[in-house]
Amino acid sequence: MNLNESVFIIAEIGINHNGDVELGKKLIDACSFAGADCAKFQMRNLKELYRDSNNYQDEDLSSQYVLDLLNKFNLENDQLFELFDYTKSRGLLPLCTPWDISSFLALEDYGIWAYKSASADLTNHELLKGIGLTGKPMFVSTGMSTEQEIVETTYLLKRTKADFTLLHCNSTYPAPFKDVNLNYMSNLEKISGRPVGYSGHERGTSIAIAAVAKG
Repeated sequence: MNLNESVFIIAEIGINHNGDVELGKKLIDACSFAGADCAKFQMRNLKELYRDSNNYQDEDLSSQYVLDLLNKFNLENDQLFELFDYTKSRGLLPLCTPWDISSFLALEDYGIWAYKSASADLTNHELLKGIGLTGKPMFVSTGMSTEQEIVETTYLLKRTKADFTLLHCNSTYPAPFKDVNLNYMSNLEKISGRPVGYSGHERGTSIAIAAVAKG
């Protein structure tokens, strides 16, 4: 995979299908119409990732809120695979973020062509090493980590001989323009010695266009 040849545009669907396969297909159609190269999804094993906070009296409600949404909107693996197949039929590459080892193994069984790792998992070396050892392209978001953590993970990926691209990211939703700091992409390029990318959570399109202008 040569990311120097052109801009590679990943359209994020995530869980915006709201647990509805037909809505997911409409979103894929929109990605294709917009000229994206790739449509990205997320896969979670909820039992592996989360505990039910109803069982914990002193815990805040944030995890229960997230679980309520995910239980409502999460697709079964076979439903996601149906969307991956539909993505390919529309001339796009399907990409997926596995949030846990079980999801990673399920994606391997499917034969996904590449992986995206979440910012929250930059220090999840077990997951990243497993993905890296496949030799498949992996897009690695860095939005929730210190530079030292980025350096350590880059060392791990190089040692694993992973085919990786670091993505500059600000994990605020939406990210304020004043905090985006696109110049940090140059730091990521120096740290990794590889092409870099941008994963945006800000409003509008101007920042993504600026990221392209920076190479």
